[in-house]
Amino acid sequence: MGSSVFSIGLSGLNAANLGLTTAGHNIANANTDGYSRQQIVQSAASATLSGSGFAGMGVKVDTITRSYDQFLTQQLQTTQAKASYYDSYLSHVNQIDNLVADSSAGVTPAIQDYFSSLQNVATNPSDLPSRQAMLSSSQVLVNRFQSVNQQLSEQSASLNGEISNAVASINSYAKQISDINQQVVLYGGTGQTPNDLLDQRDQLMKQLNTMVKATSFAQSDGSINVSIGNGQNLVVGTNTFTLAAVPSPADPQNLTVAYQQNGNTVYLPDNSLAGGQLGAVLDYRDSSLNVAQNSLAQVAMGLTTMINAQQRAGTDLNGNMGQDLFSYNRQSNFDVSLSGASVNISASSSAIPTSNFSLAYDSSTQMYTLTDLSKPADSNHVNNNIQISSVQMTAGYTALGVTVQTAAVPAGSATSGWCFPPDIGYIAQNSANTGNADLKGYISDLSQLQPSDYELGFDGTNYVVTRLSDNTKSAPSSTLPITVDGLTLDLKSGTMKAGDRFTIQPYQGFIDSLSVRITDTREVAAASPMILTAGSGNTGTATLTQPAVDTPSTAMAASSVNPAVKNPVSIAFTSASSFNVTDTVTGITTTQTYTAGQALSVNGWSLTMSGQPAAGDTFAIAPNTSGTADGSNALKLAALQTTKLLSGGTATCEQSYSQMVAAVGTKTNEISIMSKAQDSMLTQAQTARDGVSGVNLDEEAANLLRYQQAYTAASKVIQIAQQVFDEIAQINA
Repeated sequence: MGSSVFSIGLSGLNAANLGLTTAGHNIANANTDGYSRQQIVQSAASATLSGSGFAGMGVKVDTITRSYDQFLTQQLQTTQAKASYYDSYLSHVNQIDNLVADSSAGVTPAIQDYFSSLQNVATNPSDLPSRQAMLSSSQVLVNRFQSVNQQLSEQSASLNGEISNAVASINSYAKQISDINQQVVLYGGTGQTPNDLLDQRDQLMKQLNTMVKATSFAQSDGSINVSIGNGQNLVVGTNTFTLAAVPSPADPQNLTVAYQQNGNTVYLPDNSLAGGQLGAVLDYRDSSLNVAQNSLAQVAMGLTTMINAQQRAGTDLNGNMGQDLFSYNRQSNFDVSLSGASVNISASSSAIPTSNFSLAYDSSTQMYTLTDLSKPADSNHVNNNIQISSVQMTAGYTALGVTVQTAAVPAGSATSGWCFPPDIGYIAQNSANTGNADLKGYISDLSQLQPSDYELGFDGTNYVVTRLSDNTKSAPSSTLPITVDGLTLDLKSGTMKAGDRFTIQPYQGFIDSLSVRITDTREVAAASPMILTAGSGNTGTATLTQPAVDTPSTAMAASSVNPAVKNPVSIAFTSASSFNVTDTVTGITTTQTYTAGQALSVNGWSLTMSGQPAAGDTFAIAPNTSGTADGSNALKLAALQTTKLLSGGTATCEQSYSQMVAAVGTKTNEISIMSKAQDSMLTQAQTARDGVSGVNLDEEAANLLRYQQAYTAASKVIQIAQQVFDEIAQINA
C-alpha cells in the first residue's frame, strides 16, 4: 500500500511541478510577440482492480496545449497585410502631396509669375528690362519643374531599393518557416505538439504579411504550405521558392519580382502581389508616382511647346521671325503628308533646327520648294527658299539643316508647313521579343495627351496600343505608323514578330532636357510678323486693327504659322460695302462684302475692320521687318495662361496641374482614411487573438498558487507514504 500511495503522491508532485513550470513559462513570455498561453492537460492514471474495486493510481499529464484559434490567427495575419499596405502607401503618397501642393515651392507660383512677366512684355514691348525679367522667369520656371521632377525621380529610384529589401525579407521569412516546418515534422513522431515552434511559425507568418499578403495551408504532417499573390507557392513543406528583384522585361529601369528556380526566371505581375509593404510600393509606383511624374511632364510639355510655337509665330526686335524660347528633346526623323505623298523629314546633323519650315510642290513644273520660315525675307518680301527637283527629292536632298525625301508624287500642287516635334522620351523593347524591330515616335497632338505610359503589342497581324493607366486598348491597326492619344509610333528599322511588345514612356526625360535657349532680350518675339499701313489717300473713316497671327494649333509637327503668313497683302475698297483682298505673291484676289466690326482672316493672320470706308480706300499688310516693338504677339503669349490646351481642350496648363494636385490630395486622403480604419481593425484583430491566446498575469498568478498547493499536498502524500512504509518495515522487523 505504501508504494501505491507513494506512486500516487509522486504522480501528483510531477503534475504540479509541470503545472508550475508551464505557468512560469507563460509569465516569462507574457510580453513575447506571438506567444500563445500554454496549459497542461491531465487525467487520472489507469486504476488497478482490487477486491474492493478499482483503486486510483494518481494522475498523469497527457500533453501541454496552447490556447490557439486558427481563424483568429489567420484573421490577424490578413489584417496585418492590409494595415502594412496602407501604412506604407500613405508614407509614400504623403511625400508627393507635400511636394506638389507646396504653395511656395510648387509649380503653380512659378507659372503665375512667368505669365505675369509676359504681361509686362506685352505692356512694354520695347522695354529691355521687362524682356530680361521674362527670360529670368523662364529660367525660374524651368528650374521649378526640374526641382519637383528631381524629387519625384529620387522617389522612383528609391523604390527599387525598397523592392529589393522587401524581397530579401520575404525570402528570409520563407526560409525560417521551412526550417520550422522541418522541426515540426521531426517532432511530430513523438506524438506531442511543439507549441513554441508553432508560435514562432505563426509569428513569422504575421511578419511575412507585413511584406506581402501570404496565406498558409496546414498539412497532415504538421507543416504548412505558404502561397502569395494569386496562389504562387512560396513554401511547400520544407522547400522554399526563392524570389528575386530583377529588371522588368517591359522596362529594365524598374525592378519587378520573379521566381528564380533552376536557372529559370518566372516574372510575377505587379498586380498579383497584393498587400504588405511590397504590394504598396508596387501599387504606389504604378498608380500614383508614375501618374504624378507624367502629369507634371505633361504640364511642362504643354506650356513650353506652346510658348515655343507662339514665339515662332512672332517677330523680334531684329525684325526676324522668332525662334524657340525653350530647348527640349525633339524627334529628328518623321514623315509629313504632301497632297497624299509621304515625305520623310530628318535633321541633317545633331543640331535639330528650331524653325518652322514649309515644303511646297508645283505640279506644273514638278518642282519642290523648301523654305525656312524663320529666315529673313529678301527685297521682294519673300522668304529665302530652295528649289528641289523630283529626281533630287527621290534621292534625298539636304538644305537648311534638314533632309527631305520622297519616292511618291504628290497628287497635285500643295504646301505643307512643319517643325521638329517633341520626341517620345523612352521606348523599351520587351526582353522576350523575338523580332529585331526598333521603334520611334513623337508627340503629334498636345491636346490628346494622357498622363500615362503605354505598351505597343503585335500579334502577328495587328498592332495594338494599350494605355497602361487604365488598360484601354486602341483599335487594331495592320500597319504602322499608328497614332493614339496624341502619340505617333512608327518603325525605325527591322521587323516585329508575333508577341513582340514595346513599353512607351512619352514624357521621360522631357523635363530634364528643358533649358532656356534665348539669352538675347532682343530675340523675344513680342511683335506680329505683319504690319498694317493705311493708304495716304484714304477718305473714309474705316480703321483696321494690326494683324495678329492665329494661335498655333496643338499639332506638334505642324508649323506654328501659315507658310504664306509673310506674303504681302493689299486691301482695296471698291465701294463702301465691298473690297478686294490680293495676295501679291500668289496674285490671287478675292472679293468680299464689308460689314462694320467684321473679322478678316488671311494667310494665318486676322484683323478686325470697323468704321465707314470709301471707294478707293486702301490698306497694305507687309512683313514687319523693321523690328517695330508692338506687343501683339506678347499678348498672344500671355493669353496661353487661359487657353485650354490639354485634355482635349478642356484644361489650361495651370488647371491641369491643379487637377493633378487635387488627384494626389484625394488619393492621400483616401489612403489616410483607409490606413486609420485598417489600423483600428488590426488592433481589434490583435485584441481578439490575445483574448484567446494571450497571457493573463492574474490568472497565471492564481495558477501558481494552485499548483504550489498541489505540489505541497503531493509532497505531504509522499511524506505520509514514506512514514507508513517505515512503520510497516519496523513491524516486520
